[in-house]
Amino acid sequence: MMGTGMPDEIGPVASVTERPVQVLSSTMRVQKLVIDRPAVVAYFQNIPADKQEIALVHALEVGITELAVRRSKFKRETT
Repeated sequence: MMGTGMPDEIGPVASVTERPVQVLSSTMRVQKLVIDRPAVVAYFQNIPADKQEIALVHALEVGITELAVRRSKFKRETT
């Protein structure tokens, strides 16, 4: 506004902490995540750059499937 002495835009009072991995309602967002695991880096070095994103999604799917199987097995063994 003109003439009020108030700034045109007011920013948020408290800042929101952005994390490298954000889980949203139906998607995930991964930004500025550094993975320094030699086996992971070596695996992705052998994948063409234009295929690395889908390869990461597939690796996550396979890993999550494996974790679900292991957790299910662990629950059966402990009950």
